[in-house]
Amino acid sequence: MANTLAMIPRDGQDGEETALPVALRSSNLQVAILDTVGPCRLLHRAYSVAGRSVEKALGQAAHKLGFGPTPTTCNIENAFGNRTTRQSMLDTIFDYFQNNTTTHHGVLCTLKKDCKNLLEYALP
Repeated sequence: MANTLAMIPRDGQDGEETALPVALRSSNLQVAILDTVGPCRLLHRAYSVAGRSVEKALGQAAHKLGFGPTPTTCNIENAFGNRTTRQSMLDTIFDYFQNNTTTHHGVLCTLKKDCKNLLEYALP
């Protein structure tokens, strides 16, 4: 995600007017002040780089382990099967909710759990 920078004028230490860059992140409305002087700037950059690396590694590991919206969507598609078995699966789901039958109960519980997880990924 690219940051949008805004320049805010301020008085410097020696009375000169300088500009302070501010990073605006619209996704969660956070404002991070990026001061151009001092050791905190280097720490901020180091923590930012390390945080992005850890976030990327955890995201890749979660994806490989089957967590996240893409693997969950694939699980839902696989539960319905191919074109020839899709109608029978829909009939099974309909019968389960109409008559509370126990046919394919394990598959339906897994499907229900996957649909719930997919909604949690989609909603904020």
